Amino acid sequence: MSNENPGRTISITKTTIIFGVVLLVLGYFIGNTIPITSNIAKQQPNIGMITSTVGQDDTSTTKFAGSVNFDVPSIAKFRGSESARLNLVEFGDYQCPFCEKFFKETEPILAKEYIDAGKVKFYFLDVSIVGPDSIILAQASWCANDQDKYYEYHDYVYANQGQENSGWGTPDKVKNLVKNISGIDIEKFGQCLDSKKYESRSQQLTSFANQIGLTGTPTMFVGNSELGYTKITGAQPYSVFKQVIDKYLEQT
Repeated sequence: MSNENPGRTISITKTTIIFGVVLLVLGYFIGNTIPITSNIAKQQPNIGMITSTVGQDDTSTTKFAGSVNFDVPSIAKFRGSESARLNLVEFGDYQCPFCEKFFKETEPILAKEYIDAGKVKFYFLDVSIVGPDSIILAQASWCANDQDKYYEYHDYVYANQGQENSGWGTPDKVKNLVKNISGIDIEKFGQCLDSKKYESRSQQLTSFANQIGLTGTPTMFVGNSELGYTKITGAQPYSVFKQVIDKYLEQT
């Protein structure tokens, strides 16, 4: 079940993280990074210039992001308990294959151990970098949100992700896809999507991600405003998240 915290922002501050942990991510750089030349920015200049999706082995260490300073938009939806001490913020594209990998392999364990246990709030921010289908899929997520189905949509789309830029994210195909989401009013959803009600929101979120220096998806930030945030790039395994989260929990 998703929750909303109106007016609340998450600040990623310059506060130095008070513990000195550097995690070595085991990997052999076996080609899990997909470089993409984005055509979206050419079509809609306000969207931004993020140009790649990031594989599991894209980085050899997690990066401390204490020098990054921004607020996650207050529109962001979260899963978990309002009282959770830590935040996990994901920037993802609904077409990104490594975002799908994270969703299927790592997120369920994080949900069981931390999110559902009330220790971590999970935020997903959609960015549109892979192609035109990404834009429609992102806009559609907010149409689903109008019916309090944001994370139901998120889960169903990632569970049924199509091939990149194959046309699986056209308005008609997305409408057909969401028919399988329990409780959604497909007529209202379709009207919202056809009206392009959330076109500017999709553009703004992608531009926002570009402004803070993201270069690919998925990218996650773990932490809180008091201790600062750690940036984790790529579809890293659960063990990487566990080490970072547990270190934070020791300090809160």
